[in-house]
Amino acid sequence: MINHEREKGQAKLQDVADRAGVSLMTVSLALRGPTKRMSPGTRERVLEAARELRYQPNARARAFRLGRTNVIGMYAGYGYINVRSPFFTEIVSGLQEGCEAVRKDLLLHGMFHGTAPEDIHLELIDGRIDGLIVTMPPNDPLGTKLLKSGLPTVAVSDAIDGMPCITVDDAGGMRDIVSHLRERGHRRVEFVLSPAQPESALRRRDQFLKSSSEAGIEASVTTIEEDSAVNGLVAGAKGRGVTAFACWNDVVARYMVAAALDQKLRVPDDLAITGFDGCPTPFADSFPLTTVVAPWAEAAREAVHRLDALLRDEPIALHTEFPVRFSIGVTT
Repeated sequence: MINHEREKGQAKLQDVADRAGVSLMTVSLALRGPTKRMSPGTRERVLEAARELRYQPNARARAFRLGRTNVIGMYAGYGYINVRSPFFTEIVSGLQEGCEAVRKDLLLHGMFHGTAPEDIHLELIDGRIDGLIVTMPPNDPLGTKLLKSGLPTVAVSDAIDGMPCITVDDAGGMRDIVSHLRERGHRRVEFVLSPAQPESALRRRDQFLKSSSEAGIEASVTTIEEDSAVNGLVAGAKGRGVTAFACWNDVVARYMVAAALDQKLRVPDDLAITGFDGCPTPFADSFPLTTVVAPWAEAAREAVHRLDALLRDEPIALHTEFPVRFSIGVTT
C-alpha cells in the first residue's frame, strides 16, 4: 500500500492552502502573524491546516522571495557582549521580549576590540539580518558607515547623530543623586568612573559636576583603571575629606561597598555610596544600593519595535528618552 501522506516537513504552501480552502496569499499572510487584514477565524483555520500537515516553512526560500531574513541583529561597540553584566542582561532580555512580540529572531554580534570598523561593517551588512540594534560610542566610525549603508539601525543607551535612538534620563537621575547626598549632609563627593566610559557615563559625570557646583558640594572625578584600585580609593577617602562616592553604575558601586566593608568601614555612616542603573542582581535585595533605576529592558523592547516600524517603512521618533526612578537603599 502506497502512503501518499508527505513526510514531516515536506508539505508545501499550496497543500496548506488546499486544506484550509484559501488562497496562497492568505496562507502566507496568516503565517506571518496576526494582522487586521484577516479575521482571527480564518487565520486559525490556516494554522490548523499547517499543523495537520506538519508544514514547515523554508526560511531560506522565504527570505529570498521576500528580500527579508526576519532576523535582527544586536551589536555592542564596547567589546564582546558580556552576558554576566547586569546591564547587558537587561538589554538582551528586552531585545528577546521585543523580538517575540514582532515575531523576529535575534542574532548577537560580538566583536572584540581591535577589529577594524570596515570588517565589522562588512559582517553586519552581509545579508544575515534585516536591521540592527546597537549600543556603541557616538564617535565610533562604524556609526557613519551604518548610516551610509542604509541598513535600518536603532541605537540604545548612547545617542548617535542621525540614527533613531532610545536613551534614559541620565541627567535627571544624577540631579536626584546629588540632591540626596546634599540633604544627607555630604559636602565632599567623588564621582567614580571605570576605564570603559560610554557616552551615558560621561553624561552622568558632567551632570554630577554641574549639580554639585550648584549645590555647594566640592566635587572631583576619579577613574579606576583596575579593580585593585578600588581598595586604595576607599582607604584614602577619609584623608581627602571624602564622605561619599557617586559611582557611574551599580557594578562599580558594589565594588566600592565591598571594599569599604572589608576595611571595617560602616556604610553609610563612615562612607556613603551610590550607583546608577538599578539592574536586578541576585544580591540586590540583600544589600540594596541607593541608585537610579533605569528601565533598560523596556528601552531595548522599544528599540525592537522602532526597528520593526522602520522595516515596515513607518515614521518613527528620532529620539526617545525614558524616565528614571530614584531609589534610596541602605548605602546612603
